[in-house]
Amino acid sequence: MTTLCDILFLIGLAACSCSALGDVSNTETTLRVASLMYQPVKWDKEANKRGLEKAVREAKRQGAELVVTPEGALEGYVVNEVIRASGETRRELTARFNGLAEPVNGPYVRYFQKLCKELSVWLVLGFLEADDPNTYNTAVLIRPDGALAGKYRKTHFAQGYRNGDEKGDNPPGYRRGSAYPVFDVGVRRMGLMICFDRRVPEVAARLVKNGADFIINPAYGMMGDCNCEFLSARARETRVPIVFVHPAQTVVSDAQGRIATDIRPKDDDARIAIVRLSVPRRK
Repeated sequence: MTTLCDILFLIGLAACSCSALGDVSNTETTLRVASLMYQPVKWDKEANKRGLEKAVREAKRQGAELVVTPEGALEGYVVNEVIRASGETRRELTARFNGLAEPVNGPYVRYFQKLCKELSVWLVLGFLEADDPNTYNTAVLIRPDGALAGKYRKTHFAQGYRNGDEKGDNPPGYRRGSAYPVFDVGVRRMGLMICFDRRVPEVAARLVKNGADFIINPAYGMMGDCNCEFLSARARETRVPIVFVHPAQTVVSDAQGRIATDIRPKDDDARIAIVRLSVPRRK
């Protein structure tokens, strides 16, 4: 992982007093969110545990209150390797894929729970979840006391929903989620959506209907101008700010759909962006 340093962006102004979670007033909260533009090592959870821990510690040192990893950061987002394979290679990769999955109380998730408790920081962690007999593309929210606040399972796949043993299929048992939970983060409520979900207006709309004041969007796939367009559209539709976290891009849209931040680091650039996110209170 390249050298980590802070990029501080001020998104809006909050004329308010300091609390345990940012500056709070009757109309908005200012939350310091760390986007970890971490490029995970595919198939290597141990290497990614070390790299992510280093990044989380650095983000906390720089003042982050909520730290966000990309989609599938723990195992390296390897479903596409299975989808593209065929024959014996596909069977081997499917077994390897299933072996990487762990439940929400699995050893690596518990490791990051302990880290969050040590550092007193919120963490959104993307990983491959096992829930026998199925697997899911999941993001968990870990509280500063180390407890699990909950999880979101990706609800929409770019590759569709066909599961099977043929090239082009999702691995058998790889399922999508069906729930749109929101989570209390201080005095505001956060919704999660993962990667392709940002392209489906229903996802953000349902999160906001369920009470989300802001949305965090871990991703791994496409990067570039399209992400600004997707986030701007979803923010305009829902009137809530959105933060997009990808190994090669960080995008922030304010509640009016204006792109406040678009970072695309090069190899020798900093890989952590600390964004100061102003979260309005929805009427």
